[in-house]
Amino acid sequence: MNSTDILNKIKKLAEEEDEKARKVDAILSLVAEDIYYGNSDLEFLEINNARNPHIACAVDGSKYQLDVGDFSLIIARAVKVKGISGEKGKRIPPDIKEDVKLEDNYYGEDKVGKDAILLMLTLETEILSSCSDCDVIFIDGPIIDPPTYDDNDEDLKKFHEVRKLTISTSDKIIGIVKRFAQRFLINKLINDGYAQLIEARESYIVQNLFLKLRQKFEDYKNPRFLGWISWDSIFSSNYTTDLAGLGKAYKKYNIKLYSGYFQQNAISPVARIDVLSPDNNKLAYIATWSYPGINEVTILNKLADDISNVSKAEAEAYLNLLISARKTLPMMRKA
Repeated sequence: MNSTDILNKIKKLAEEEDEKARKVDAILSLVAEDIYYGNSDLEFLEINNARNPHIACAVDGSKYQLDVGDFSLIIARAVKVKGISGEKGKRIPPDIKEDVKLEDNYYGEDKVGKDAILLMLTLETEILSSCSDCDVIFIDGPIIDPPTYDDNDEDLKKFHEVRKLTISTSDKIIGIVKRFAQRFLINKLINDGYAQLIEARESYIVQNLFLKLRQKFEDYKNPRFLGWISWDSIFSSNYTTDLAGLGKAYKKYNIKLYSGYFQQNAISPVARIDVLSPDNNKLAYIATWSYPGINEVTILNKLADDISNVSKAEAEAYLNLLISARKTLPMMRKA
């Protein structure tokens, strides 16, 4: 294939993608019309701040994995940041809980990677159980976030049992999902008759639908929410393959979940919101602590994300300590 053929092929691909984008845009205009005129069960709500004094907490975790020689070192950290909203405004006192665990692993890369995620989520779940003093709990990511769901893995089964118990006993938890790995809104719209969206990307659909709805409602500055979507309605109907793994985990957890989409203002990213019950009052807590332009949506989640992050320098320091300890063991045994 010569350069002319390549250029013609690229041009054809560009034309096809442009045509596809125009078709999707036309469909989204119809969706926005249905929502605006109340012909859809999805609502585009303006969200006000919470009026009552309350305590909001954000829980987040991170992991770092180092492979050296014959072993892998996994470092996981989880934190809780507390924010207080009262008559004198909002404040974030220095009540930051932190937990770190180290784990070495001598198995293959797949198991090490799974164990790293499992260790991080286990720490997060332990901290979640310490949030009895919080009126609302923001977590980074979906409420159900299994690294995998393997009935034959005893460690995973134990983790899911503990996490299910922790989640099901607290209606305070709100999951804030920054990345659209699952196409919830697209599946909802496909089931509503917009089958042409089957090959669309969730992030593109969400951002563009919010733009069209803000234009129709002539609102570019206020927090807005689009929802609710019942997980039962998604997983009891036809859904795309990208939801298959999550659908299996959802059935195993056997709890009710609902999702929607939140945007602080027109220049802010949109995040998916997961809750155990579709209570619009919960959205007021998000609006109270939301901050324009940040992916984490709330300032509490942003702080939790920053604090929980395990840096490369920290990971290497832990590794050096471990290597030094391993070198001294033979000498200690001889002594």
